[in-house]
Amino acid sequence: MYSIGGVAGASNPANAECFTSQPATLYENGFSAGGQNETCATYNMLKLTRDLFLFDQRAELMDYYERALYNHILASVAENTPANTYHVPLRAGSVKQFGNPNMRGFTCCNGTALESNTKLQNSIYFKSADNQALYVNLYVPSTLLWTEKNVTVTQTTAYPKEDRTRLAIKGNGEFDLNVRVPHWATKGFFVKINGKKKKVKAVPGSYLTLSRKWKDGDTVELQMPFQFYLEPVMDQQNIASLFYGPVLLAAQESEPLKEWRKVTLNAKDISKSISGDTEQLQFNIDGVVFKPFYETYGRHSVYLDVFLK
Repeated sequence: MYSIGGVAGASNPANAECFTSQPATLYENGFSAGGQNETCATYNMLKLTRDLFLFDQRAELMDYYERALYNHILASVAENTPANTYHVPLRAGSVKQFGNPNMRGFTCCNGTALESNTKLQNSIYFKSADNQALYVNLYVPSTLLWTEKNVTVTQTTAYPKEDRTRLAIKGNGEFDLNVRVPHWATKGFFVKINGKKKKVKAVPGSYLTLSRKWKDGDTVELQMPFQFYLEPVMDQQNIASLFYGPVLLAAQESEPLKEWRKVTLNAKDISKSISGDTEQLQFNIDGVVFKPFYETYGRHSVYLDVFLK
């Protein structure tokens, strides 16, 4: 898997929609010209992930869902038109190619891009089969009507522009509220119920269960401090992508590059090497601007040659 959540790519240009050799050799065969991430492949991975969750409620499934949704699906749409990407190149100094701006013809990725716009809400919440538990998988502003319990849950957040969300409950009922603790939330996961801090044992990459008789007007506030971290290529560990919480950050490039962008980061705390605006998700490393890949429309580098000093 690429850091944006995509899975398609090959060194064989005749079939750049799949891996023609071992997927674990991402560095060796995954950055070929004309290959990389087919948007349809990620679209289908989200469908598969959602279906797997119906059988096995593992947080890592929704960790992946969040990654692919924010960092590939949202990153696949043009800035000012309905055009979208087919393949997303991730070599140094690449640029996304957006096609079909006038919606006059369709590749498979044009079709799935239309469908994606109707599916942005469909995995935020799941209920258990016995209606005794509610899973909060994604932190997205939304309203859930849980008809079997006669309960409404309203989620208010600017995530991922902020590291917190608020759930407001309308109606009464006893059930488990299972909230996802993201795998990257290693700086803590903090909970307030009706404004009061709760002492919880939250494990990154799992679900935290909040059990009680919920009453009309109850509120749950969740905070998960974002941090910077690296996601290395499995078969070339010095080549890595930079994340801030759930968001993949891309170096903004002015021209194509012949080699990976080199960055030097503090080995004990990489955040000491990074400055910027956490509210706008705009950062700077050695004079180079980094911002979310889903807000990047020019040339970019999402993989870096990292030296830890």
